[in-house]
Amino acid sequence: MKWMLISVLLFAFVGNAGAQEIEKGSTAQSENLINIAVDEVNRTFVAPPEQFSRLKSAKAPQSKIQVTYVNFPEEAKRAFSYAVSIWESLLVSPMPIHVEAHWEKMGSNVLAHGRPSLFYNNFSGAPLRNTYYPVALAEKLSGRELNGGNPDIICHFNSEFKWYFGTDGNTPSTHYDFVSSVLHEITHGLGFSGFLKDDGTRGFFNNANNLPSVYDYFIFNHQNQPISDRTLFQSPSYDLHKQLTSDNLKICQTDASFQQQKTIDWVFAPQVWNEGSSIYHLKGYEYGNNNSLMSPSAKRGEAIHNPGEVTLSILYEMGWKSVQFEFNELKDIEEAVAGLPLNVGVVSDADEDFSSVRVIYSTDNFASAKSAGLESSGTAYQFAGHLPLNYHTGNVHYYLEAKTSENRTFRYPSDAPVSTFSMRIGPDYYVPNLFHNPVKAVAGSASGIKLSAEATDNLGIKSVTVEYKINGKAQEPVVLPNLENDLFSGEIKFPAQLKENDRVEYKITAIDNSARGNKRSVPAMGFQRINIHSLYQPVAGYATRFDDAANDFILADFNISGVSGISGNVLHTQSPYPVSALQDEKYELVAQLKYPVIIQPGGQMSFDEIVLVEPADEGAYYDETQYWDYVVVEASKDGGLSWISITDRYDSGINDTWYAAFTRSFSNNSSTAMPHESMFVNRMVSLTKNTGLEAGDTVLFRFRLASDHSVNGWGWAIGNLDIQGLHTSSEELMAGGGFQVYPNPASNRLFVEWASQTDTTPVEIVVSDLFGKTIRRETGLDPFFSQKAEIDLSGISPGIYLVSVSDGNRIVSTSKIVKN
Repeated sequence: MKWMLISVLLFAFVGNAGAQEIEKGSTAQSENLINIAVDEVNRTFVAPPEQFSRLKSAKAPQSKIQVTYVNFPEEAKRAFSYAVSIWESLLVSPMPIHVEAHWEKMGSNVLAHGRPSLFYNNFSGAPLRNTYYPVALAEKLSGRELNGGNPDIICHFNSEFKWYFGTDGNTPSTHYDFVSSVLHEITHGLGFSGFLKDDGTRGFFNNANNLPSVYDYFIFNHQNQPISDRTLFQSPSYDLHKQLTSDNLKICQTDASFQQQKTIDWVFAPQVWNEGSSIYHLKGYEYGNNNSLMSPSAKRGEAIHNPGEVTLSILYEMGWKSVQFEFNELKDIEEAVAGLPLNVGVVSDADEDFSSVRVIYSTDNFASAKSAGLESSGTAYQFAGHLPLNYHTGNVHYYLEAKTSENRTFRYPSDAPVSTFSMRIGPDYYVPNLFHNPVKAVAGSASGIKLSAEATDNLGIKSVTVEYKINGKAQEPVVLPNLENDLFSGEIKFPAQLKENDRVEYKITAIDNSARGNKRSVPAMGFQRINIHSLYQPVAGYATRFDDAANDFILADFNISGVSGISGNVLHTQSPYPVSALQDEKYELVAQLKYPVIIQPGGQMSFDEIVLVEPADEGAYYDETQYWDYVVVEASKDGGLSWISITDRYDSGINDTWYAAFTRSFSNNSSTAMPHESMFVNRMVSLTKNTGLEAGDTVLFRFRLASDHSVNGWGWAIGNLDIQGLHTSSEELMAGGGFQVYPNPASNRLFVEWASQTDTTPVEIVVSDLFGKTIRRETGLDPFFSQKAEIDLSGISPGIYLVSVSDGNRIVSTSKIVKN
């Protein structure tokens, strides 16, 4: 599930209004809509539309419907494919439409049922806010896959009926026409569907956010009131129930303010709610004519191979015929002028011609309005003209409008005049908006760091510059180039290799195009400190329970400490983990091991983990670009210059316990779920299997959580890390001994731990060098009363040592450790 509709955040930024509004879509799922088999005969044939006939001898279709069949007979597949080709001739979409079709026993009088697999709202390209679009339409409007190639439409057909699989419309009076049924169910999946539901006394929108589908949005009563307007009809309410069972509802063309309506046709809204049929079918076409495909029932002998003008008009109104505006919003200016040039690209996905394109504007917040026409500039679908200003100073609001030769009107913004563009003419006193994800830590071996910032301003950005100091000495400032849109990115170089505790500080400053040169810096005061850490010498392996590992990692928004609900120390992210200040860049929380590890043949990494990170949307596990937040383990073979993933990206969605905890505790754009010992899951990673690593490579490892600009939660906890098992191995443990030695490498403290013992024979622990010289000795440890011993290694020189555990008579465990 995508989480929440709108988030407002403040992070490394203070804007004109103090915050930036961020949109993020959510998903919902509707119930199946059924087609009822009526035990009557109506020998009728409505032929396919002209577009289908023309397409067979002309150009290829502008849409592609791909079908996955489940238990389908071959003759049914051929009829299904024929119905699909009819829809392909009528739709335009850059994205394939995936249909999953099931052939099964369903019982009763249900011929078939279908629905969109998912609905999305507030996605990029959504014409209406807070309105759910079926996934196939959402993908068309956004121009990208939203559910990772999973089915967009799911439909089921009853194998127990007598079906006619021919495509000639000559359906016998004893059979139901299969092509008609397929066209009907695909129509539900394309948009004849939504969330209106009735329990006998209350009507309501049946989804968690209490929002309408785009089909629901266009439903009006006989008084021309939109029933999706909750200021008129609350959800749930008896008033909405009365509307849904009024037998007096219609689909209308309307503008975004609901000021103008034009009836397309009436919907099926019987006075007794009919589950699966009410609202999402048409009224008045039960007896077969050009518009009867979307009737709630079907008769034997009835073949409707044409969606009909009414059905197409409704789908087109929802967005299946759309226009794209290519236009850069006008910036503010300081000097009053007679007018400003406008250049607009207007493209219809149905290749319609435009009878007019104009700008509609107002200098009094649309208490009154004027318009100015734009003329074709000689290039197809390009229009040019001027926005008349007549030396006005102050605010100007405007929007664009295009009318097609079929008298269909499109506006930009799509919900104008509710939403409009605006600009201001006069002296500018507003400082730029500046967003940045701070860099907090880096290895001393790094030759520099990459810095990115997002800078916007009502007059435009003149420059974005990095000032930085190394050990208090100012360096030459670096100008960050504008890569795309409002993103500025570049690298600051270090003149020489840095050492542990060297001090690197920086600040980023954006200056606008105003005469005053308004500017903003991040941080607002002082400089951002980057902690520098040195790497250690390579080791053959590493293991720790994080009791004494604080100096073993470079930490940026990670900590090593105890956590409520978990025994002992763990490596864990800051909680809740931060969100990104940039819409198009993740905030990265990183824990990097300072020890390079020499990869061994068959080497493995294992650790216990709890991941309470925002789950990706359904289908994202097939398309990693659709993760919102994620965690990943990475390795570097070039000292940290580049990183490769040695695990897939994942989140709380891969474990039912994590997912349930995150979602149950979700509110106000954040999950308050907390970790618990019982939630730990072990992860084993093969270091040389499909990772790009080979035996003999010297590799750095890091754990990374990537957070987007919206939802967050508790984060990631990691325990019992073991890389290539340098701590006590199974073959080194004597039967019944069960001793473990950690952390490895160790700094000033070493722990020896054993399982509960019934034997009271004292334990002796000896630390010796590789020549057998005893360095530390602990004696008289009673294994019955204590199961853990701490060895002080402070003052011992770095190197490799042996740790032996004996019962006074024999050595029961020997381990090799590395001392820092």
